Amino acid sequence: MVDPGKGRLTAILMIIMSALALGAALSGLAYPQIYGDTLNKGLLPGTFAQDVISVPAALILAFMSIRFLKRQRFKSFIIMLGLSAYFFYAYGLFTISGNYNQLYPLYLLIFALGVYSLILGLTSFKAAAVVQTQLPAWLRRALAAFFVLIVVVFVSLWLAILLPASAATVQPDAYAVLVLDLAVVMPALAITAYMLWFSIPFGNVLAGVALLKSMTLILSVALGTAVAPLYGLPLDYPMLGIYCLVVLFSLFLGTFYMLNLIRKC
Repeated sequence: MVDPGKGRLTAILMIIMSALALGAALSGLAYPQIYGDTLNKGLLPGTFAQDVISVPAALILAFMSIRFLKRQRFKSFIIMLGLSAYFFYAYGLFTISGNYNQLYPLYLLIFALGVYSLILGLTSFKAAAVVQTQLPAWLRRALAAFFVLIVVVFVSLWLAILLPASAATVQPDAYAVLVLDLAVVMPALAITAYMLWFSIPFGNVLAGVALLKSMTLILSVALGTAVAPLYGLPLDYPMLGIYCLVVLFSLFLGTFYMLNLIRKC
């Protein structure tokens, strides 16, 4: 299913990335004052939540990558890519938003490792093996509909922020989210949905990566929204509800995905 050489190199990059991400996250939790002078107050709950989620995510990714070096399993590799997508996005936010503190070079390195882990990992799948993957038709349609719903909801929300800000030539606080979501994540989800709906085999692989990335990242966002009052900010109940629903549906569909993804003999 996975090219052994490229899969091994991808796992090594992921081990390095997870170790660096663990160090960055623990540093942020132990010394939260490093964010105080570089970030808008409204972004502080999100940085705390990201650090909290990044610790277990890094540990899981490191463990799975080490095991993958001993025995290559394609479902494990999909999970590893989903976690790498999380770190690509999470530290892409820190990099693009200009979170210039003592750890910025580390953020940049984690972001770079996330980019190349995804590129190398997604190109590691053997085409002949990908064609043999199968998902039930109902699950492919459900996943495609879920991804389209995410695209419609979040593109609408972000454009409602972006267009007025652009017209007023004002930079939104969370402009890094707009950049990554509108330029990378939402197009990727739309392409994955298209592949699933029209039974293009590589969509079966991308679906797992997208589900895990969505679940871990939105869990971080949900946590950041929930703890906002601790930072003197109002609690946004509607957005918290949306984030929780995305996490729950990602978990629900992800469970069925792992149970039903098979390879034809």
